[in-house]
Amino acid sequence: MIVVMMRCEPSWDKFHGFCYRHFSQRLSWEVAEQHCRMLGAHLVSIMTPEDMMFYCSPGNYKEYQWTGLNDKTIEDDFRWSDGNPLLYENWYRGQPDSYFLSGEDCVVMVWHDDGRWSDVPCNYHLSYTCKKVEKACQVCWEPQP
Repeated sequence: MIVVMMRCEPSWDKFHGFCYRHFSQRLSWEVAEQHCRMLGAHLVSIMTPEDMMFYCSPGNYKEYQWTGLNDKTIEDDFRWSDGNPLLYENWYRGQPDSYFLSGEDCVVMVWHDDGRWSDVPCNYHLSYTCKKVEKACQVCWEPQP
């Protein structure tokens, strides 16, 4: 019998079938997304309240940070960079507001405010978390009885 083990690479955290890796280095949204893609991932997408609780739990990512959510293609049509639909929302009161006329097309998560989201200019330099699907990385043979 073949057993397939699903796991995350070293330095990645596992949660609900996905692997997460936080980077404290501050980059623009575009450069952070490119870095995640080089690792086979995307900027984090938050699909459920459970995902949100994972991010905001003690010991996890305690910084303002980029999410993959953006409306770079069509104004006010927010989409995740990994292609997932926007099924769960956690906007800060009055957000998104596109306050700056030059555009606030990227979304930041404010960890100390229950992870609420705000739209901000994409050229801000913030920390970020990459997210990817767990991989089948070990195959073991078990003898047949």
